[in-house]
Amino acid sequence: MAEASHDSLDEVLERLDALSEDRGLTRDDVLDLGELSAATGLGTREIRTLLRGGRVRERKVGEIAPRRVNFLYERRLRESGRRPADIVGEVAAGLGVTGVWARSLLHGEKCPNVPHLAALADYFGVPLTFFTDSPRDALTRELRPVVGRLESDPVRGEPDPLTALVGEHGTRAIAARGGGRALTRAQREAIARFVADFVADSEPGR
Repeated sequence: MAEASHDSLDEVLERLDALSEDRGLTRDDVLDLGELSAATGLGTREIRTLLRGGRVRERKVGEIAPRRVNFLYERRLRESGRRPADIVGEVAAGLGVTGVWARSLLHGEKCPNVPHLAALADYFGVPLTFFTDSPRDALTRELRPVVGRLESDPVRGEPDPLTALVGEHGTRAIAARGGGRALTRAQREAIARFVADFVADSEPGR
């Protein structure tokens, strides 16, 4: 299982580097270690090690979950400026436990059960896998959207296929969004080819 995770992270990093290079960018340009840390529950040192292809300590879920709960609690305290008692009280009410038990969970002293993890995920606004993913899986999970955004951006110096099509045929506008999500470059190229073929087939004598 660990080997599968290793391969997955390696593949994502390889794709990330290739896309970045095509666009004249580096990892430092596209990755924010602070954001990755907040999204994964990993320290920036762990993230740097994984990005270099190194290994970090693998823990069992029973160790990972309490650490990640405490990570979120400490971050919430820093970012909100609220009193610990306020957050403990909200968590206790949400989980249906005593304040003492909620405090132990938030301090990473107790391992939450699955229902409590689900409630904590809702409270902190994170996926349930935040509490269970290994370091490699957590980083892979957060790097995939970065790769997706790069794939949606045109390569520098290379004209957008739909823009070129509009210029060639004098079309006033071609919708480049669908379902509320930006199309990837591959999708835009496919649309451009389809429209170009359609225009060619519609020409007199064809």
